[in-house]
Amino acid sequence: MIKGYVIFAIVAYLAFAVNSVIDKFLLKRSVKKPGTYAFYIGLLSGLSLLLFPFGLAMPSLKVLGLALLSGALFVYAMVWLFSALKREDVSRVLPAIGALVPVVTFAASFIIVGERLAAREVWGLLVLVIGTLLISWPEERRLSSRQWLKFAALSAVGFALSFTLAKAVYLEQSFVSGLIWTRLGMVAAALSLLLSSAVRKDILASAKASQGGSRLVFVLGQLLAAAGGILQNYSVSLGSVTIVNALQGTQFAFLFILTWSVSSAYPKILDEDFSRAAVTIKLVSLIFISAGLLLIA
Repeated sequence: MIKGYVIFAIVAYLAFAVNSVIDKFLLKRSVKKPGTYAFYIGLLSGLSLLLFPFGLAMPSLKVLGLALLSGALFVYAMVWLFSALKREDVSRVLPAIGALVPVVTFAASFIIVGERLAAREVWGLLVLVIGTLLISWPEERRLSSRQWLKFAALSAVGFALSFTLAKAVYLEQSFVSGLIWTRLGMVAAALSLLLSSAVRKDILASAKASQGGSRLVFVLGQLLAAAGGILQNYSVSLGSVTIVNALQGTQFAFLFILTWSVSSAYPKILDEDFSRAAVTIKLVSLIFISAGLLLIA
């Protein structure tokens, strides 16, 4: 029988896959600075305060610090993520990050929260990482462009530490209370981005230039991201933070199908590479991701 937190995580990654396509579309057309997009997302996370009637509790200073740091790291990781997306295909950036996040999380969770995995889960983790590495394997025409890898690596470390610290918070707080405090850390980090004059100017420019259609797409994307974020954090609170992050491989399976479908109908929107070699590698990677999922689930 599939573990409950695994199902929640897979549904979350489906929502993230759809949101990733929307992010790429908006980053190409509406927003110039990655920090601007991260600012809006971090600021909107403040809506989590609406959940306070369902169980907000004051944590200890140590747990409060961990929660705020977790949220802040998530926002900064998004800045690096969007910086990578500005430079490379979404179907390559996210799998590259997804391959690194479980590895960093495995080490961080071992040290910070004392998490241990069963032998079968470790094998599943390794197979999932292989699958995500394969799906992000660069074609020959891409080998000259390496700058995005730096941002992808920074983003992976940021996300891994953010979720590991969130797990530490959920061990001390209820899910709703821990979620709210980590989201307040996201708001604080978003406001810190205003210290950049370039980001401030881009926020004003994007607000003036955005059309009704772009705003609607942005809101839809953020609703999906919010739902996915809640489900992902709920999965972390219930089970292994390492396994939840490793299950991100399923997001790339969904992402591959979505980008292939959208690019076939509208090739100029996402500018993705779907050569025969690229598709073959991604299909093989999906077999590894499926095998890893079976070992874990």
